[in-house]
Amino acid sequence: MLVICLCVGATPEYMAGHYILQGASSLLPVMALAPQENERILDMCAAPGGKTTYIASLMKNTGVLVANDINKERMKALVANVHRLGVLNTIICQYDGRKLPKVMSGFDRVLLDAPCSGTGVIAKDGSVKTSKDEKDIKRCAHIQKELILAAIDCIDARSSTGGCLVYSTCSVMVEENEAVIDYALSKRNVKVVATGLEFGAEGFGRFRGKCCHPSLKQTKRFYPHTHNMDGFFVAKLKKFSNKIPGSTEDQKDQLSDNPDTEETS
Repeated sequence: MLVICLCVGATPEYMAGHYILQGASSLLPVMALAPQENERILDMCAAPGGKTTYIASLMKNTGVLVANDINKERMKALVANVHRLGVLNTIICQYDGRKLPKVMSGFDRVLLDAPCSGTGVIAKDGSVKTSKDEKDIKRCAHIQKELILAAIDCIDARSSTGGCLVYSTCSVMVEENEAVIDYALSKRNVKVVATGLEFGAEGFGRFRGKCCHPSLKQTKRFYPHTHNMDGFFVAKLKKFSNKIPGSTEDQKDQLSDNPDTEETS
């Protein structure tokens, strides 16, 4: 008997762009983002392109999709997948996501699949258990907090169709998930809204005696032993004002709106 083993990443159908390979959990952030046709959408950490091409598919190749990633080597896979799958509405760029608000903004929706410790994929990559320590978790959390503020600043709160951010990680650590969202709630004019995902565990409103914002229960957690997919976290935020709390411009606006405030010479 002749047995032929064919890699699913090397079939004629794959090369022709009929499908792409990715884990089931990777579909969840895009489902929560719910992209619409003719919108302006940013995928802030896009490589290798699985979520980017899924967004483009749901947009039906309309509107504008900006796919950004800081890693030059990973950009190669992003470019290859976009071309292979026939995506026509995507602009690919290489910026530090934390500096993107100074380059471009006014997006209807933003997806931030943030770089993380990868503790949710231990089931398929056991090296995570020995290659990551507490310092790595803290370093990732710091970068994630900077990225989420930048992602929010890229969104236009006046968007008639969106004004939403989806934040996701393949980590199960509270420091990289609920703590990051709680930080964003205290720094920007955003609120947590339902993800629209019908399954998954609730996010933590309290952890080790520390209370987080009660709306964090609307975030979703996914576990390998419960949902048969990689460990994942998904949160959806709605931006309701373009003002940045505590900024000079925000203080000026508050003074101008206050009728009791008088100019003094």
